[in-house]
Amino acid sequence: MTTLVHTAPKKNADTRERLLLMALQLYAREGLHAVSLRRISIEAGSKNSAAMHYHFHNKLGVMQALIDMIAEELGHIATVLRPQHQFKRSLRNACRDTLRPLVELPARQRWGADGLKFLSRLASESDVEIATMVNTICAPFSKRLDHALAEQLPTLSAPVRRLRLMFMSTNVFHGVAEVFWLTNTPLGDLSYFDEDTLLDHLVDYLIGGLQAPSLTIYNPANQERPQ
Repeated sequence: MTTLVHTAPKKNADTRERLLLMALQLYAREGLHAVSLRRISIEAGSKNSAAMHYHFHNKLGVMQALIDMIAEELGHIATVLRPQHQFKRSLRNACRDTLRPLVELPARQRWGADGLKFLSRLASESDVEIATMVNTICAPFSKRLDHALAEQLPTLSAPVRRLRLMFMSTNVFHGVAEVFWLTNTPLGDLSYFDEDTLLDHLVDYLIGGLQAPSLTIYNPANQERPQ
């Protein structure tokens, strides 16, 4: 009796992964709006120039797939690094534990450095459709983080706390993704810090910003919003 071996699903999965990784590389290095889906298909070696449309439908579909892939890996790293004994953490330890998976990503995945650069580009993306998609995906995590910060920083008003959290998020993604710039700064080569020390200094910087006294009293009645 002949056994039939079905190879199409595996082949499709390999093709999808190859296309996705090429999209990640090109988006990370050239920008979200500089690369067409057709070019990604060609650069990935696909004989079908419409392969990206077949697997992901459109650019938003590609970006959602990339975010899901990166988020899954970050979640896996966080699980591996999570301390066995749970206890109430200090603000500093909580921030360090949250950032550690980002710092570890390049060492754990061959596409990790490109993944960080892609996240960095998303963090400051102004395209409404892309920003809306990113916000929808990130909202649950951002709300959990905001809730945790509310317990640690009870004297900060919610609007000020959330504004600082957004400043922090943008700085983190850009800083971690572009860490190579430390080799050539106006103050000389600062790249001699090891990974753990860099993480510690980043956490110190962020904690200082989060805990800084607010010199401006937040009054919603005085805030003008664009119409």
